[in-house]
Amino acid sequence: MKGAARHFSGSYGEARGKFLAAARSAGAAIRHHLHPLKGPGGEELATDIARFGPENARHVLGIGSGTHGVEGYCGSGVQTALITEGFAASLPDDTAILFVHAINPYGFAWDRRVNEDNVDLNRNFVDHTMPHPENPGYEELADAINPPDLSPETMAECRARMKAYAAAHGPRAMQHALSAGQYTHPQGVQFGGRAPVWSNRTLRAIIRAEMAAAERIAFVDIHSGLGARGAAEIICTEPESSAAYKRMTAWWGSSVRSTVGGGSISSDVPGSIPVCFAEELKGREVTACGLEFGTVPIAEVTVALQSDNWLHQNGGRNNPKAAEIGKLIRDAFYVDADDWKEQVTETTRLTGARALAGLTA
Repeated sequence: MKGAARHFSGSYGEARGKFLAAARSAGAAIRHHLHPLKGPGGEELATDIARFGPENARHVLGIGSGTHGVEGYCGSGVQTALITEGFAASLPDDTAILFVHAINPYGFAWDRRVNEDNVDLNRNFVDHTMPHPENPGYEELADAINPPDLSPETMAECRARMKAYAAAHGPRAMQHALSAGQYTHPQGVQFGGRAPVWSNRTLRAIIRAEMAAAERIAFVDIHSGLGARGAAEIICTEPESSAAYKRMTAWWGSSVRSTVGGGSISSDVPGSIPVCFAEELKGREVTACGLEFGTVPIAEVTVALQSDNWLHQNGGRNNPKAAEIGKLIRDAFYVDADDWKEQVTETTRLTGARALAGLTA
């Protein structure tokens, strides 16, 4: 295996080992935020930081992985490849790069998109002291989105209900119902939680510790699972009229899409990670986005999420279907092929380079 592909891994433990080894070899300042739980083999779980550049830098670029656990296979491999090839070796003056590895280490280690509380972290950054966002479409389709079993008959009935909803309300409404998050079904898919979870609190602490001295901050959070195989979209969670969106399009051009404007491959999701950067870094110029890479058709991603949720309400790793469903969810968010790995690494490399140029212009 050659090129960037050799930096990708087959488990969380392997990925963490490669990331930390690359960071040490490159001379990064390394910090660990240990998770209270363990991985499936009893291994330590952590969100790890590799920092390059001065501690008090005015310009900081962050690159994150593993917000959605199992998507860490993609993001971690990219991070390790960039560090190894020297992406952070020659930084502009007064500039730092912060690699945030495995923001949701539990989900990464256990091959789940959600965290230890069945919470979708990218729906958790809402104000939990206020009434939670509502998702009427999810409520209407909850039984179809969360099937009681995975028999062909049940799954066909669920697909038919969702297809009928899309026909009545439009495909964007169907996508919103399915993926925009919900706060009423703790055992269901896309649950946003009812309080800030460990990864939420930890990321906020990292932002305050690592970025508070900066004046201009960019954060690129690597995701996978939406779009055509290998295709990339930079997801902005602010309207097209915002200063952040205008900066993004100046840096990255037509690959930028706003969820608010409805042009993104993603729904307009409440409580996503960019929210906490804006909250924790008030008064500073913040440009925070998701970098989404396509994997397999969305119908396959949906079935994988449904199956994974069903599995973990029915015995988890003790269920006879655990290995089969574990592979299903992993394959939905990670293409274990060299050409895909090279493609996502090259795209992130270019995205990061343009962000550095924009930050220091």
